[in-house]
Amino acid sequence: MDESHLRRWRPPQLPGVEVVSGRIPNYTRPRFTLSSGYTIKIRHRGAPPAVRYRGRDQEAGAAGAVTVVEPDEVVQALGGHETRAEFDLLLVDAALLPRGASGPPRFHRLAYPDRALFDGIAALHRGLARDEDQLALQSVLACLLDDLVTRHATAPRPTDPALGPPALRRVREVLHDRLDANVSLDELATVAGCGKHHLVRSFRRVYGVPPHRYRTLLRLDRAMAMLVRGRSVADVAAALGYCDQSQLNRHFRQVFGMSAGAYAKAVR
Repeated sequence: MDESHLRRWRPPQLPGVEVVSGRIPNYTRPRFTLSSGYTIKIRHRGAPPAVRYRGRDQEAGAAGAVTVVEPDEVVQALGGHETRAEFDLLLVDAALLPRGASGPPRFHRLAYPDRALFDGIAALHRGLARDEDQLALQSVLACLLDDLVTRHATAPRPTDPALGPPALRRVREVLHDRLDANVSLDELATVAGCGKHHLVRSFRRVYGVPPHRYRTLLRLDRAMAMLVRGRSVADVAAALGYCDQSQLNRHFRQVFGMSAGAYAKAVR
């Protein structure tokens, strides 16, 4: 019988990078995902899943392609079950990617067929598994990120005429900065300078989910990182503004199909 393997860790040789490796039979994908860094994913086996990203139905990268998700973007899985999932991904702090004159690199597509880049990312994961030396791993990562940006990054996206990204970015900054607070929709609407309904419609159109759902995904992203570092479920729940750990567990089950405690055991 195939064994399930899921590992998530921060290699000491690569500051600012989190690594996830999964070999999972009968895999059920999280319905929504979000990360505070760039997500760079390769799939070794299985058909590419259908997802909703930036308001459009798309297909994530098949074997041989590289999937790239920008920081704080929501990806919604449209089909939850796979016979088997085999994937590796990097969660990379935005500061590590080369910047252009106009700001951080932007990736307007979700998947990029690039076998050389795919093979390079796979080789980096193998090097991490072998615990290769720091200089080698850091050099390989720098080359991969430079190739990714040089070959596939594009200019920043145009502004949204409905409610300009500056206003939505201010709302998103509040959600990031006050993650442990009980922020109201009235407060967010004031920050955006618009009505509550207009804010919810515009936020969902640009980011894929309404503000409250975005905050939940942010909290879960932070919770996963804290659990990987050994924090208890109770401590994590308190630090992120949950009323108790049962509320955190409920959100974990809704998104990942397992409790926070079960996740902690799987990744430590």
